[in-house]
Amino acid sequence: MRPYIQIINYSPEWLPGGRVGLTVRPGIIGDMGDFTVMTYNVGNGLAPPLLLARALRESGADIIGLEELMTEQAGAIQQHLRDIYPHQILYGMGIPGKGILSRYPIVASTQLELHPERPDLHGFIEMGGRELQIIVAHPPPPRLHRTGIHPTKEARQQFEMLLQAAVSGEPTILLGDFNMGDRQAQYSILKAAALSDAFREAGVGSGVTFPRRRGRVRLVPMVRIDYIWYTQHVRATRAWVGADAGSDHLPVMAEMVWQE
Repeated sequence: MRPYIQIINYSPEWLPGGRVGLTVRPGIIGDMGDFTVMTYNVGNGLAPPLLLARALRESGADIIGLEELMTEQAGAIQQHLRDIYPHQILYGMGIPGKGILSRYPIVASTQLELHPERPDLHGFIEMGGRELQIIVAHPPPPRLHRTGIHPTKEARQQFEMLLQAAVSGEPTILLGDFNMGDRQAQYSILKAAALSDAFREAGVGSGVTFPRRRGRVRLVPMVRIDYIWYTQHVRATRAWVGADAGSDHLPVMAEMVWQE
């Protein structure tokens, strides 16, 4: 059985550090203004659980998608972040592991079994009378073939089904570690489907996120493979690379606003 934690409609109780009850940022629930989204590959346990929980708390994000989530990391999030993220869907499974944290109610969630042993995570979040579809994705990296480096057949099928879900007509944010650069064919396919890349539209700088470290050795990131994509129902007004919490990736963050 896959390790799984689900927290919906959290009720007040004593929390770590003496805090009590549910404390959500004032005005956030039901607010139709801007909101902040984060995607973070937490490195299959490489980001220390308590450091990760602290970094997520300090990020200011309203909705967070996590990839490569380990059981210990999920446990620290569940224990220490319920006061600001009362709605959590966490699958602590290592490289296939994923999570959604939200200040807003998660009204539905499921795993998308689009690739063998590598499920993606799908949810709907209620925001002031509107529903936002969230898809947390992590296609596998391409492999070396005689003709070059290409995705596997299974990865191509996964990508196609993720795209179909994202452009189904619902207001959607598709985020995650896509294991692709912005000059690869899959990137162009997402753009052609009228999805927008938050960092390309509203970011400053290169946006590189990987590799931040090899094991415990710190490196200077060289490539941009972590993305926040969105449909025309919302728009990115600002995007940036977030703070290091010990993973081999850096997080990507974006301020979003609903389009009337």
